[in-house]
Amino acid sequence: MNRRTIATFLACSLIFVVPSAHAQGMPESVLRLKPNTTLRVETMSLSRIQGQFLRATNDTLFLSVQKSETVVPLSSMHAVWQRGRATKTGAIIGGLIVGSACAFIVASGGFNPDETTDDSPVAAGVSGAVLGGLLGGLIGAAIPKWHRRYP
Repeated sequence: MNRRTIATFLACSLIFVVPSAHAQGMPESVLRLKPNTTLRVETMSLSRIQGQFLRATNDTLFLSVQKSETVVPLSSMHAVWQRGRATKTGAIIGGLIVGSACAFIVASGGFNPDETTDDSPVAAGVSGAVLGGLLGGLIGAAIPKWHRRYP
């Protein structure tokens, strides 16, 4: 096959794939949300609607905004964000920082470089990563974060 044939095939494939992506119903990540979850919906008109999740159908999202029900059709949704916590991000950052620090300290001879030790920098790094991950996860749990659910 030459390049022109391949390019034509790919272009035709995209013509059929892109419209079918919009023809699908509400994504599973939105349908599985629990009631009263705080959501932020960005519409195609670039407005933001923030409220509590009530329910969702295949083509409509229902939110409680200032104690009244707001209906957002799937066709007008640009993005849906769920309010959560930064636990995972905190655990990753804490594990990397504390693990690296522990491995560096042990590899450089510890706090007293005159003494020789048989400590392994890898073991210290892993232990520090676990401890830092737990500590970072606890700190991250106190920090609110928006998680994208659609698209």
